[in-house]
Amino acid sequence: MSKEKDNIPQADKLMGSMRHMGYSFESAVADVIDNSISAACKNVYLLFPTDRLASLTMGILDDGYGMSNDALYAAMRYGCTSSEDERADDDLGRFGLGMKSASLSQCRVLTVVSKFNGKYSAYTWDYNIILKRKKWVVLELTQLEIDTLPYVERLKEQDRGTLVLWSDFDVLHKSSDGQVYDTLLDLRKSLETYLSLIFHRYMSMKNKSVSIYINNLKLKPSDPFLEEHPKTTIKPERSIALKDSNGQERLIRVKTFVLPFISDLSDKDQRLLGGIENLRQKQGFYVYRNHRLIIWGTWFGMKPRAELTKNARIRVDIPNSLDDIWEIDVKKQNASIPKRIQNQLRQTVFDALEISVRQQTHRGRRESVNDNIEYIWERMRGRNDHFYYQINRSGNFYQMIRNKMTDEDASYFDMFIKEVERNFPIQQMYVDKSNECIDIVESEDRLGELYELGITMVSNLSKLLCKSHKEIIQIVMSMEQFSVLPELEKKLTKYFENEH
Repeated sequence: MSKEKDNIPQADKLMGSMRHMGYSFESAVADVIDNSISAACKNVYLLFPTDRLASLTMGILDDGYGMSNDALYAAMRYGCTSSEDERADDDLGRFGLGMKSASLSQCRVLTVVSKFNGKYSAYTWDYNIILKRKKWVVLELTQLEIDTLPYVERLKEQDRGTLVLWSDFDVLHKSSDGQVYDTLLDLRKSLETYLSLIFHRYMSMKNKSVSIYINNLKLKPSDPFLEEHPKTTIKPERSIALKDSNGQERLIRVKTFVLPFISDLSDKDQRLLGGIENLRQKQGFYVYRNHRLIIWGTWFGMKPRAELTKNARIRVDIPNSLDDIWEIDVKKQNASIPKRIQNQLRQTVFDALEISVRQQTHRGRRESVNDNIEYIWERMRGRNDHFYYQINRSGNFYQMIRNKMTDEDASYFDMFIKEVERNFPIQQMYVDKSNECIDIVESEDRLGELYELGITMVSNLSKLLCKSHKEIIQIVMSMEQFSVLPELEKKLTKYFENEH
């Protein structure tokens, strides 16, 4: 008969390992705010030190329900969730690790003080003590010790609430060569952008809105979908039924948005989007669990990113009962689409992409000399019958180059192309042309150059477009630079016939 034996994890090793789960500073703060929202708070205050000589402690204060001494002691236990048996529908936790693992990923000392029914309770996890004692030792603070804690006076001014304190920032100390205070100042800006996006729906609710402050600055919610913009395309919401792990049917809500073209965005619109830089990397799914943004800017492998689809956004709302099926991790930074609903979502993706592509390609009317030729520069008829010129982003040459890039490289490439277009030296070219001073520099072996380029393009486009070499050669020969040298078609055909 087997014998049961306790096998308690070694405190210093396990806590040390969990400190390296991969939280960023911003995601760690967001994880603590989740607890505040679950406690029905109306306000969250992020309290940063304002004096270089003061205690380097950061506070996260809310005016939620607060916790009794027993409840707080349980909340400080690893693996304890807000409900041991069944989670509430609006609970933002899951594993019972968030506040502890998130906080201690950034600092060595975590203290939590709570005010409930006029009484104060406080406990501290001190990693320095854990390393020495090698036991799961949590410190219960006396009232005198509570009274000396940073920012505790702010808690005392409230009827109820909880104050989370981070101190001994060893991670920031190491990464900033000891400049912890300056680093905290820098992090405030990135935190403002991050939280304004993650919690934008909570901050925008009409009846149960949550206000978030960084010291005295009240954050303004982002709007990645520009729902109120008159030129945003919004498709009707659809629901998809999915059974949870207990066999109970749950509903996933899906809604598609396509943003207006960039020229239709005001400065306010751009601020709501969190800036218009790298819009291409922000396209795709936005997955929310109980209105809290979990993951965004991904197609989950359904569609490669492209310049013409950068305005497409698909909002997906899932209940917390489907956390395990969506594989939401402890940090609430990753998720994956369940295989069983991928096909149902695929058509939603294609519809969004079609709208976005149509919007991008029809913002001006192409004025081509020959519609059978794929030009590198497009002459576009814009407003008031004026013309403008742009690089042909829908062309196969352009798409082939971008397909070879990483997302980061592609974003820089887009920035460069836009600057080329915006700084086209029209006036100087007009002057030079009028003075007959423009000289077209021709290569001594243009045919050879295009032959080598043609081989590269046929090889790459055949993989990208899944067509035969013969079909791809026809596409290549329709491009502006190749169309002027028809003899290239025979050379390319012969090359690939010999290769295969």
